[in-house]
Amino acid sequence: MIKTLLESVRFELGEIPPRRLGVAVSGGGDSIALLSVLTKYAQLQDIDLHVVTVDHGLRPEAEEEISFVADLCAHWHLPHYVLHWDNWNGKGNLLAEARNARYTLITKWASSNMISQVVLGHTSDDQAETFIMRLVRGAGVDGLSAMASKTIYRDIIWVRPFLQITRESLRTYLRTEGLSWREDPSNENRDYQRIRVRDALTIFADLGLSVDNLVQVTMKMADAKKALNWQVSIAARDMVTICGGAVVIDHCQFQAQPCEIKRRLLAHSIQWIAGNVYSPRGPAVFRVMQFMQAKQTSTLNGCQILTKDDLVYIFREYNAVRDISCATNQIWDKRWMVFGSDDNPSLSVRALGFSGIRQTKSWRDIGLPRAALLSTPSVWCEGDLLAAPIVLPDEKWTAFLQKGEENYFAALLSH
Repeated sequence: MIKTLLESVRFELGEIPPRRLGVAVSGGGDSIALLSVLTKYAQLQDIDLHVVTVDHGLRPEAEEEISFVADLCAHWHLPHYVLHWDNWNGKGNLLAEARNARYTLITKWASSNMISQVVLGHTSDDQAETFIMRLVRGAGVDGLSAMASKTIYRDIIWVRPFLQITRESLRTYLRTEGLSWREDPSNENRDYQRIRVRDALTIFADLGLSVDNLVQVTMKMADAKKALNWQVSIAARDMVTICGGAVVIDHCQFQAQPCEIKRRLLAHSIQWIAGNVYSPRGPAVFRVMQFMQAKQTSTLNGCQILTKDDLVYIFREYNAVRDISCATNQIWDKRWMVFGSDDNPSLSVRALGFSGIRQTKSWRDIGLPRAALLSTPSVWCEGDLLAAPIVLPDEKWTAFLQKGEENYFAALLSH
């Protein structure tokens, strides 16, 4: 069994693994098995392994679980870090909020410790459970696709080497190794949908619908997702240009595409402009598509979608950025970098806005709607406009997208 698990880790981390590696460990069976295998792998590969545990502050048992992980790390001479989350306001979906907080905390921890890759203990059972939960919500191809064994989030690579391994297989390995683990009492709480789904999977198995069957479906869905994204990428190359940070789409070519291609292209464009981690929800995207077909203006996720002269312009809505300000050496609106010859600390980058555009008489020469230019970056000294690099390019100040225009097209294939 250890050979199979080590091979799964070796395959995902590649021929040249990172010299420093992070692993998230809660104390449960999946993560303890992962920690055990990674400890052996790190010794073989001379890797500096760092262990992190997140305390969500929600269960009294967590203190003992953290102590258990700390003792195990001490036994294996591994550095162990504990991160604390205490920001939940009692609103929203607790499990979703805790998951988001966990990723945020671990991301900051990894970055501060010069760790570029963090390994997670998701199993094939997690794949099957997620599939059923999303199926209940009426998810499409993307939502029903298998988890990626590698993803990039906030510049950290998240690795899941056990997605083809069952939860029970990992527990068998732990018993063979003489290792114990801690069971989260919430795993018996039927108030949580995921726990009810686990119960349902037992019934499905009796009907011949096993975890392995469901995982195979998620993998086929993932293949379909890749094929669709490839077609969207080809279509985007033919009909999309990037101008002044805005996405410009040929309206006629867009409307000629199948519905799913249009939906994906529009959702990606809005996500890319807004700089969001997740794409907008399906129903909201379909509403915007209806407005586009009628050549009417709409907004979604801080973006404005405007059709003019058979071109569709997707750009930042001015109201979404009008209060955003930063120094000239910082990233503005999560996407723009502005550089100039003046390093005066009193300078700031803000949206051009109505006041700024009134001072740029030649804005029509840019070829973008006035509304799109309002949200472009400009340099101010208190109330005085010093530069508008997108509207009035000059030799002193330059504005460019942090990830570059080509990132728009490349990101279509990386979803």
